This record gives sequence, structure tokens and C-alpha cells, in this order.
Amino acid sequence: MRIFYNVFKKELNLLFKGTGFIWLSFVFSVGLFTLFRFTLPAHNMNIETAISILWGAYVISCLFSLLAAQEWEWEWFAYRAVRLSGTAGHTVFLSKSIATFVALSLLWIFILTVWFVFFGGSFLPADASIPVILIKYFSKFLVVGILATLGITFLGQLAAVLALHSRFRHILLLILFFPMSLPVLIAGSSFCRLAWQEAEWSEMSGLLNLLAAFLFIYAAAGIALYDYLWEE
Repeated sequence: MRIFYNVFKKELNLLFKGTGFIWLSFVFSVGLFTLFRFTLPAHNMNIETAISILWGAYVISCLFSLLAAQEWEWEWFAYRAVRLSGTAGHTVFLSKSIATFVALSLLWIFILTVWFVFFGGSFLPADASIPVILIKYFSKFLVVGILATLGITFLGQLAAVLALHSRFRHILLLILFFPMSLPVLIAGSSFCRLAWQEAEWSEMSGLLNLLAAFLFIYAAAGIALYDYLWEE
């Protein structure tokens, strides 16, 4: 537990006090929302487009943090001493993943709040009150986003260690991350579209099951393969 906590604390410190990639994610998402909100013609903007912008901005913002973590491990050997001490790979994988999950969950809450300010008001019913907005829309978006974040976190750590020893590690991370994150991206954005249309729970539960399935696949693969991939 002591090693788990130390790695967890180290990862959070790198994400928030390192070279600022997590803060770059915040700035990027606001800039992207501003660009689409004020340059895209109003007749081309609908709720489906707005939700696609939300998830696109979030996935790219997550990638900034993953690239930063990969760079720290390559240039600073951030966890090499921990691994050389004989610490089990799954301990490092889980502690790093949970720390990244905390950071990316805060990022999702921030991006979601900004998105509702920029786009949400344009598509809400005229009689919608703040409690209705929070219960019907924001809370559902928040829950599916947190679940998707957990899957992205496990996937990101797995993709980062897969690409770690390559000379073209940044490009390889992009090649691995985007196709493997598509199921999470599609399920999350589809759930949000149905939630906005106030669809029945039976129509949306399958998407949550898909998210949960990929979450467990990424987590299991990371726990099983992290030791081997690190050494390779």
C-alpha cells in the first residue's frame, strides 16, 4: 500500500505540477469550444454536432495528459526505480491509472460545465429550470463521462507502455490510442444524444454495458501485460 500511495502521489504531482499538460488540456478545450461556437453557422449547429464537439474535445484533451506521462517516463525515468526495486507491474499500472483517472475526471467535469455554458443553453427547452437541467441532462452526462474516463485511463496507460520503447513513441501512441478509444467515444456520445432526447433507460443501458465491457478489457489487459511490456 505504501508503494501504491507513493506512485499515486507522484503521478498526480507530475500531472498537475509538471510541464503543465493538464492545464494545456483545459485551455485547449475552451479554445475549441470558442472556435466552433462563434465560427460555425447557427443553421449548421444542432445537438448531435454539439455533443460530437464535446467528446472530440475531451478525447484530444486526454491525449495531452497521456503524451505528457509518456514523456516523463522516457526522459525522466519517473518509475524506473520503482520497477527495478521489484514492485509488481500491476501495482504500478493501477496506481498510475487511478491518479490519471482523478485528473481526467476533473477535466471532464470542467469541460462538461464549459460545454453547457457554450452550447447547452441553445438546445434546452424554454421552460427548463436549473434543477431540471442538473437532473435530466448534466447528471447523466457526468455519469457516462466518468465511466468512459475510467476506460480511457486504462487504455491510455496500456497504449503508453506499448509505445514507450519505440523511437517514434508519440506517433505510435496516437496510432494505438485513437482506434482503440473509438468504442468508448461512440458509446459515450451516443448515450449523451439519447439522454438529451429523454430516451427510455432500456435504449441507453446497452451503451453503458458496452462501456463497462471495454473498461474491464482494458483493465485486465493492463494488469496482465504491464510487467512484460515494460521490460520489452
